[in-house]
Amino acid sequence: MDYRNKFKKSKFIFICITAILAISLGWTIGVMLFKNKNSEKLVFVKKIQFTDTINNLNEDVLLKFINLLDIQYPEIVLNQAKLETGNFTSQRFKKYNALFGFQKSDSEIIKYKSWKESVIDYKCWQMKRLKNNENYYDFLVRIKYASDSNYINKLKQF
Repeated sequence: MDYRNKFKKSKFIFICITAILAISLGWTIGVMLFKNKNSEKLVFVKKIQFTDTINNLNEDVLLKFINLLDIQYPEIVLNQAKLETGNFTSQRFKKYNALFGFQKSDSEIIKYKSWKESVIDYKCWQMKRLKNNENYYDFLVRIKYASDSNYINKLKQF
């Protein structure tokens, strides 16, 4: 009879501990999933007050928008836009609002509704590829951003 009581007690303790662990594990997984789900969203709380037209685009307006989006290495990115568009005069830029020369393939240019959309696309692109504390010029070489072997030198000249 003594063994039966001990068995019942140990069985009860085992079930209680298992239930507590299961609830704790479920709670932890639920919290982690909720945090990951919410942290992946890029939310702009403020309404962005910048002109969309390329006619009103200049270096100051573009740099303010780049900084608003918290794009890393804003001065280099601004220089990229100037180099890629021939100081905002290229046909590719005027026709497709493409500031950074992104392409779907060798012959198909990515078309944007506005120059701001092009900058937002750059921000998303940068977030996916740039490692923390990486030298930006080395980064551009590592990912083979441009086919021109003299691209970095041209950027540094601005």
